[in-house]
Amino acid sequence: MSLHTFVILAYNESDDLEECIKSILKQSKKSIVVIATSTPSDYILDIASRYGIGLMVNNSKSNKGSDYNYAISSANTKLVTIAHQDDLYNRNYTKEIIKAYKNNKDTSIIFTDNYEIEKDKMIFKNKRLFRKRFYLYPLSIKRFQNSKYFKKRCLKKEKFICTSSITFVKKNIPLDLFPTDYIYNNDWKGLLKLVELPYKFIFIKEKLVGYRIDNLNKNPLKDQEDEKILKENYSKWYYDKIIKRKGD
Repeated sequence: MSLHTFVILAYNESDDLEECIKSILKQSKKSIVVIATSTPSDYILDIASRYGIGLMVNNSKSNKGSDYNYAISSANTKLVTIAHQDDLYNRNYTKEIIKAYKNNKDTSIIFTDNYEIEKDKMIFKNKRLFRKRFYLYPLSIKRFQNSKYFKKRCLKKEKFICTSSITFVKKNIPLDLFPTDYIYNNDWKGLLKLVELPYKFIFIKEKLVGYRIDNLNKNPLKDQEDEKILKENYSKWYYDKIIKRKGD
């Protein structure tokens, strides 16, 4: 019986969906693979049929949070990865995830390093990636992986964990993990809930996921959601004097 499921979230008619599927089907360690969508179409149905992948339709009121919750609850395996249709997975992703899980069953999430894809160019080093790796590195060390301080450290200022790279251990997380009252930051807010639970965050340092950068422009609504979470993570004084000042 398989330990792991990839649930590929598909929306509309993405040109990148097929490449994502191919990268998942080429894994050195095989998993169950399904597509979940809240925007069913002939395009998605055709791709699922061509690759022999099961298709699930989320008929509930959809947003990012409800789609994530649906993906996790629909998987019948102990481990589940919510694969984003734009992203790519190295052929050893599943192999390394399962190896980490077998040695650490008292964990809630296992995630890997990532590189960026911008206009089909692979980027392995830049200031943004260096900053992320700085905050994530302690969670690659066994004695720090269940430290509330280090778990929150990689989520307090911003979400340094690449959501596409996360595998969730179903028995150690709530099935309604992701809030539905956010548009952009459902994943950030959901991961902060896991900080409070007595389970490890495990960071695998290999760059096993390619994260596609589409738009880094400022978004006022995203900024509002960022501000809301930051105010919850910091005291009013620290937010006003330090965090807000740096953002101005």
